[in-house]
Amino acid sequence: MNEVVYLTVAEVANLKGCSQQYVKRIIGEGKLLAESIIIQGRGNASKQYRIPLTALGAKLQIKYKRRQKKLTEAACGDERMDLDKLSKIDELPEIPVDFEAITALEREQIVFWKGLLEEWRSFRSNSPLPNAEADNAFVSLTKIRLADTHPHISLSVRALYRKWKALHNDGEGSLIDKRGKHGKHAKKLTDEMLDIFEYYYLDNSQKKASLCVFLTELELERRYGTAPDMPSFSTFERAARNIPIPHLKYFREGQKAFIEDCAPYIRRMYDDLEPNDIWVADGHTFDIMVLGKDNKPFRPHLSAFMDVRTRKMMGWVITDKLSGDSTIYALKRGAEAYGLPKIVYGDNGREYLFHDFAADKGFRKKAKRDEGDFMQPTILAALSIEYRASLPRNARAKAVERAFLTIKETFSKLFPGYTGGSIAEKPDSLKKQMAQPENLIGIDEFIGQVDTYIKGFYNKQPHNGEGMWGRSPDEAFSELMDEMRVVPNDKLHLMFMRYSKGTVKVGKNGVSLKVYGEKLQYSNPYLWEHYFGRDVYVRYSPDDLSSVRVYNTDNQFICEAVLDEKVSYHADKDTVQAKAREKNAQVKTVRNYKKIKDVEAQDALTAVLTKAAGDIVIKKEVINPSLYRMEGLHEASERKTLQKAVGAEIMEQAAKIKIDWGVLTGRVKK
Repeated sequence: MNEVVYLTVAEVANLKGCSQQYVKRIIGEGKLLAESIIIQGRGNASKQYRIPLTALGAKLQIKYKRRQKKLTEAACGDERMDLDKLSKIDELPEIPVDFEAITALEREQIVFWKGLLEEWRSFRSNSPLPNAEADNAFVSLTKIRLADTHPHISLSVRALYRKWKALHNDGEGSLIDKRGKHGKHAKKLTDEMLDIFEYYYLDNSQKKASLCVFLTELELERRYGTAPDMPSFSTFERAARNIPIPHLKYFREGQKAFIEDCAPYIRRMYDDLEPNDIWVADGHTFDIMVLGKDNKPFRPHLSAFMDVRTRKMMGWVITDKLSGDSTIYALKRGAEAYGLPKIVYGDNGREYLFHDFAADKGFRKKAKRDEGDFMQPTILAALSIEYRASLPRNARAKAVERAFLTIKETFSKLFPGYTGGSIAEKPDSLKKQMAQPENLIGIDEFIGQVDTYIKGFYNKQPHNGEGMWGRSPDEAFSELMDEMRVVPNDKLHLMFMRYSKGTVKVGKNGVSLKVYGEKLQYSNPYLWEHYFGRDVYVRYSPDDLSSVRVYNTDNQFICEAVLDEKVSYHADKDTVQAKAREKNAQVKTVRNYKKIKDVEAQDALTAVLTKAAGDIVIKKEVINPSLYRMEGLHEASERKTLQKAVGAEIMEQAAKIKIDWGVLTGRVKK
């Protein structure tokens, strides 16, 4: 079986008479078969190709074999070629070398040998000695000179002739020392071993290299039945270090780490933006323990909107957890103070992609909707605000996260209840603080301090980000703001109200709304009286649940319903009676409906009988059949009796009438 012969890009380019760039291009286009290999240099790695001789055309294969034959014959002959003939050639043939595809060491080798060969030619031509003696003298002197600077160079007269001939025939690339680089040596770490090792090593479980080597050995034993001759552990360690960092990040640390640390990102230009063009939204959990209203410690959450152009915090709210309501309230606070943005840029979290804020504008998998859901316009659509969602796992896209890091460093770390962002950052003093939670700052006081910090510190600090030129967010917003979109305060409250998800049915106690896990009841006498049992829409404000607005299915306003608070079982008599009077008042409204109309009318039965008696007189019964048929008159005595009974004249005339029974029968059938 013939051994496969591989050529380098330079060798193929020399055979074809083209540039190495052209050879690489046709390899990339799939027009020339080649194998890619990674060559490790000093601290870096480069990608090179090796091309099977069989991948070239028949003519190029013949050309290559002829050239190899000539080189073999020359090597077998007298290596002392006629240098005088070569010396008469002014210029060596230009056979290009891709210097970007070779290592720095290989470039040094080319420069060294070219310089040494030029020195040899000059020494030989200027020496009074015969050529052979001049060659030996040059080698002896050069060995002494290079003993300290190039101790690895094995110089001889034969080596000089061989290098000069190679330079003349094959160009500068032939001066590179290719020993051990042709890839034909038997490798102890085979490609199969390396592939299996990487299969186990490139995994998000982050197995140790030693375990992956053991698993590789087990897999090879399973495939071939016997334990193979494995390379040393250090060989596998070197292989692991040579795996490209992006590959390690993606497979061992996950897609998020890969995107944040390695993946290219789009650099944004800020100068083409105006204030309020884009607000970026995000949530942040403070690394601080505070005391809640129930006297239990917890870590508060920040929902915030930041103006992209000026890095100014526009609206924010502190809550015990991130939710859609906190998002709406933070946006409302920003809009009240600084106007409306044109675009809101957020992520794919549920606190943004809920039914009446941004709906299904993100990359989250769309849930199956019930009929009647999402029929109302979203809050952003009503305010003419466009929502754009960032790509999943792409934290770099939201500049507000860098602002949260600033808040952590300049605010959160100043609190005694600082928890640290990870186990490694957790301070030793936290355990002591948690032993006496009553000493922690209360949530109401903390909210006030956050407001003071953002307004008086964060928004007023000089910023060196792109397009800021050292201005603070407040200064940049003030200088660059030209046009502000605003909504009157009386309408702003209405436009930020949420819709219930789908319709609700009006029941005995009005409409119910489930908020924060609590079922709240809202009532209005008019709503109960006119819309009982019918479907309606409910709108509510997350920051004021004392009342809701009710709309019919055509989105027409019906009324405002107020919160119907429950009565405790321990309530006093007066409280219960007051509540009962409210309910009875609604029933009384229905009971007095007809009295309110103040209409007097006669009794219904009298009205019907009066009309019937009048119709007897006015609408007399008229019977006028087209045929009389006499039945059962067979005896003369009976006929006479009938004549007496009904009148002689009529019966006498009837007796004279001759009846055509055929005609009569036809009429009856007709």
